[in-house]
Amino acid sequence: MADPSLYLGVDVGGTFTKTALIGPAGRILSKEVISSRGFSRKPVFAARLNGAVERLCARAGRRRKDLVAAGVGVPGPVDFGRGLVLSLTNIRGWTRFPLARFLRQRLGVPVFVENDANCMALAESRLGAARGYAYALCVTLGTGVGGGWILDGKIYRGPFFLGGEVGHIPVSDKGPACSCGGAGCLERFVGNAALAARARRSFRKKMSLEEVSARARSGDRRARRFWQEAGSLTGRALAGIVNTCNPEVIVIGGGVAQAGPVLLKALARSVRRHAMRQIKGHIKVRRALLGNDAGMIGAALLAKEQART
Repeated sequence: MADPSLYLGVDVGGTFTKTALIGPAGRILSKEVISSRGFSRKPVFAARLNGAVERLCARAGRRRKDLVAAGVGVPGPVDFGRGLVLSLTNIRGWTRFPLARFLRQRLGVPVFVENDANCMALAESRLGAARGYAYALCVTLGTGVGGGWILDGKIYRGPFFLGGEVGHIPVSDKGPACSCGGAGCLERFVGNAALAARARRSFRKKMSLEEVSARARSGDRRARRFWQEAGSLTGRALAGIVNTCNPEVIVIGGGVAQAGPVLLKALARSVRRHAMRQIKGHIKVRRALLGNDAGMIGAALLAKEQART
């Protein structure tokens, strides 16, 4: 008889929150996007999530009582052992919020809370572009630059719960101040806002990154150079990690990765150019396979793995 177990994955964002039910094999059975508006009022969050669970089960033709555990990914540092959201810039009132305990009382199942980039890394490690590799660095290029480490097949969080913050690698002594307290961080050069400002300067008009990507695909030299420069800078920063931590594969995801081969090829060339020669012939750079679903899939897989330990 097939295992009826269900696992809930939740990817919390400042504007929208993605939810999904997965089965034991990791396949999405149903999914739904809900608004994050009002989540600063925690009962609103709980009620909206409860409603989503009911609809997800109904849509999948499954029973809620088969829900075994839930995983929640959030865009901020998390004390995983205590299920505590340490800080969250997108939603007010979630600083040092015991989210796992709060939701367990309302969903009636064990809840596990994790940083969203770590959830993406877990999903790509188990089912995506890093499948089969025990040592992987997964990077998200978007509004910010996030990262998740898989070391010996497990998420690496670090003693201060900030493992994988590749966006805060300093790449310039004269760079702009960063929200992390440093200056010249990678995120301030290849995050969405920085790239959009650079596009305005390069093309002398306001232009979306999607349009720059479309121009690059059509062969526009200036657009191609724009993405090649972004890829080269990112690759040089990641090469420092390659030389110190020796991953087998780097997986690149997030909205900026939609720029496609022109960005990824430049990034890979830059990594290999700056990597130690004992490594450069072995390191693989791959585009993430799970797209926008990676966060909620990873959160659900986390719940599944933790519930069975």
